Amino acid sequence: MVNQGPISLPLTILSVLIPFFLMNSCIATSEEKGTALIRKTCNHTMYEKICISIFESDPRSFKANYTGLLRIGIELSVSLTNDTLSYISKVFDNTSETSNHTLWLKMKGCHDNYDFAVFEISQATDLFDKGLYRDASRKVAFANEAAFLCRTSGVPQFVERNNKVDKFTHDIVLLLYPNPPK
Repeated sequence: MVNQGPISLPLTILSVLIPFFLMNSCIATSEEKGTALIRKTCNHTMYEKICISIFESDPRSFKANYTGLLRIGIELSVSLTNDTLSYISKVFDNTSETSNHTLWLKMKGCHDNYDFAVFEISQATDLFDKGLYRDASRKVAFANEAAFLCRTSGVPQFVERNNKVDKFTHDIVLLLYPNPPK
């Protein structure tokens, strides 16, 4: 390897930092609001269409600044997780253990994981309000993990709801962790 002198290290560091700064400059500012803010924010997610759709389903999103939008994202994640647990509970309660023991066990696993996730994610909004964005992100991640585990268990009745929770909570985790409100 050829020694390129003392300038080599700073140039290497700059080549890594410049894309990082450019990416962060594309993140929405606290002054933006409305559809433009929703789209700009969701543009930085893995599941942009679901992100936009869920945010646009809540009228508060159109009046929120970036910080408010992230808080709404947590609240929507909590709601999706609670609704999914309710649905899973209803289906699980109406499934006989003796009729299909393997399916029943998979449903029980989904139920137990979502039950735990509901407990954990319920703390995310308070953590966010205290400025503990990474901790809030970790609480939302419990819902994302529950959806992932349930999805991989292969319970066909839960696929659609699981996908929605999995994708939206994944995006909220990503928005909160590396790009918290300023």
